[in-house]
Amino acid sequence: MKVKLIILFSLFCFISNPVHSEINCLNCHPDIKKQLTADNVHNPLKKKDCTVCHNIHASDEPNLLIEPTKDLCLSCHKKAFGVEYPHLPVMQGECDKCHDPHASPYKALLRNSEDKICFSCHEKKEIIIGKRLHSPLKKGCLSCHKAHGGEYPWLLGKPPEKLCLSCHQETEISKSHNVPAIKGTTCLSCHNAHSSKKPRLLREFTHNPYAKKQCGQCHVLEGKIIKGQKTKNRFLCLKCHPMEKADASIYSHTQASPRANVCLDCHSPHLSDKKPALKAPVRRLCFNCHQDTKNRVLSNSFDYKYKHPEVEKGACLECHSAHAGNVPYFFKDDVVTVCTNCHKRHAKFTHPLGDKAIDPRCKKELDCVSCHHPMGAKGIYNTIFDYKKELCIQCHKIET
Repeated sequence: MKVKLIILFSLFCFISNPVHSEINCLNCHPDIKKQLTADNVHNPLKKKDCTVCHNIHASDEPNLLIEPTKDLCLSCHKKAFGVEYPHLPVMQGECDKCHDPHASPYKALLRNSEDKICFSCHEKKEIIIGKRLHSPLKKGCLSCHKAHGGEYPWLLGKPPEKLCLSCHQETEISKSHNVPAIKGTTCLSCHNAHSSKKPRLLREFTHNPYAKKQCGQCHVLEGKIIKGQKTKNRFLCLKCHPMEKADASIYSHTQASPRANVCLDCHSPHLSDKKPALKAPVRRLCFNCHQDTKNRVLSNSFDYKYKHPEVEKGACLECHSAHAGNVPYFFKDDVVTVCTNCHKRHAKFTHPLGDKAIDPRCKKELDCVSCHHPMGAKGIYNTIFDYKKELCIQCHKIET
């Protein structure tokens, strides 16, 4: 009996030996075997050591991976992670979104050419907005950006102004600008980093006082020299853009920080590519402050699998007011009214809501977000639990 056990154990060790598993893998996966002739081959495949990444018997991960993709890549490629501003696919652990795990004709095992990969996520029409292109863009996105992430916003390799000055000498800038007037102003407040319809990559829409060269409306002037803003708080903007309704609202962005000009958090006082003088697309502006929402919306976790279509499009202002409101979360109206503006069938036929139904968990009136989370939920229809049973028994306890 002991002899039989020894033989069986030896046979198991022989079969499990990585050398034999390599041969078996390539015999059954001729498509992978062909990739050995590619220009760039991932080192484990080059060594025919499939077990570095795959379990030969079973796994809870797709493609028999020995652990989730991000953890697997991190075990060798440590420098690609742990930065302050990570690239979204990196943050979500989707390394194989850009890289082929086996082989590629492109450097760094990229699945396609650099520009095609970038534009597969970043809409080309948002980057190429005019015929005049910034010369680094012609060379490729990685002229200015880091592929995996970095220590500066927008995945830049250097702080924005230092990055600009690495190509544009200060003497060159001094000749074409009134230097005292632009002191303390960032290049991107007037210029688009990628493309423009206007000469010198100037942004398309101009703030009225700036267009008329009436700098004195907002700034303290000594001759042509700008000595600063007339006031640091929001009243600088309220002189021309009154916000009585916002100020009278219960919830207000405009009063968020009384001593600072909160208008400038979202709006540019000089030039912009987005109306009304927005510094960036709406969703990006919202994410600058609402980090919890950002993490939920961008997460690929199973718990946040389903997102409302307007959320995925970044159309925050379809449901929320930008400046102020009398309903929590800046909803344009009460939650039920906002939701049923689109979901009209549920305005006539739905679960009891309002004072007809009190949520036993929090003792408040039920509304749509009692059961649905538009920013991300694990249940289809954005339900916070599976709608077939699990959701119902949160309130309707089953007697046994």
